[in-house]
Amino acid sequence: MAELELVLLPQRQYQRQKIFVLHGLGGIGKTQLAVEFARRHHRKFSSVFLLNGSSEDSLKQSIAGCASRIPEGQISDTSRAYSTSGVGDLGEVVTEVMAWLAKPDNTHWLLVFDNVDREYGPHISDPNAYDVRRYFSGADHGSILITTRLARLEQLGASHQLNRVDRAQAQAILKCWYKEKYGKVQFTTHENNV
Repeated sequence: MAELELVLLPQRQYQRQKIFVLHGLGGIGKTQLAVEFARRHHRKFSSVFLLNGSSEDSLKQSIAGCASRIPEGQISDTSRAYSTSGVGDLGEVVTEVMAWLAKPDNTHWLLVFDNVDREYGPHISDPNAYDVRRYFSGADHGSILITTRLARLEQLGASHQLNRVDRAQAQAILKCWYKEKYGKVQFTTHENNV
């Protein structure tokens, strides 16, 4: 969490775009960590959008779904209404949202591209694969967090590989989470049920 905070939190003196890639095996906790980061720090960002990056179509739908959360008058009413009505041109809505993110006075947002797990390249025939960079705002500001199984995406910015946690780490995480929620919690382990 400390690495994410260091790289992604908005800083007055440093307005450049910040990118962090969490990569590792499926089911290891990348999404949970990204969501927890967004939950803890959402007030430090002007907006936070969690995007489904599992396919290009899912990503476009997620971006369009964010249009309704953009303040009135900053994008067209048609684009703002798209998430509830489904009426309009999806590509146009995505373009408007991306243009809003690129505005020079809109610099403290966070985009979380979750589950960008499909290999993309000239020799890849997966119809759902895409180049995630095409969906960065085009401006040199804001914060981007990517969760992926693809280690090669670490070249996009700062990165961290999540590995499996041992039993002691898992218990410490659970105690921390549940202590916050329920107060003192006692955990017991059953070695045979692991």
